[in-house]
Amino acid sequence: MKHTRFSSALLVILMAFVIISCSKKEEPEPAMGDQVAGTYTLTKVSLGPLGIDYPYTDPSSGVKSSGKIEIAKVADDKATASITFIDTDKAGKVTEDKTSLGEATLKKAATGEIEAYSGTTKIGTYSNSVLSLSFVDPDSKLLVTITGKK
Repeated sequence: MKHTRFSSALLVILMAFVIISCSKKEEPEPAMGDQVAGTYTLTKVSLGPLGIDYPYTDPSSGVKSSGKIEIAKVADDKATASITFIDTDKAGKVTEDKTSLGEATLKKAATGEIEAYSGTTKIGTYSNSVLSLSFVDPDSKLLVTITGKK
């Protein structure tokens, strides 16, 4: 009797081991370029200590400002970016101003974030569908931070 219970228990353990070992293997993580590529809705622009949440409506003119950041994969570890600011006046006329931000090299940080570099200067981060780009404004010498969400 004890032998039958032991054999049955051993069989159950062996079957569980077989089922676990045959489970589906994890898919490899997509390339960094694929992860960051896409269109982001502009959510905030900061100049030094001052920030504006987007979309924004100017109370005096009624012009609604919004924008988007477009990231395109160049290679597994490289991407290009452009930003488009969109203004819509009270009459509904839309004006777009698109600027290329150039190419960046992508690196995986110890935190799991993807960091973007121009040469050795860190210019951005990507994590949880949120992209943040930073640079120093040449005129005011203040740090500009642009944030967007996929």
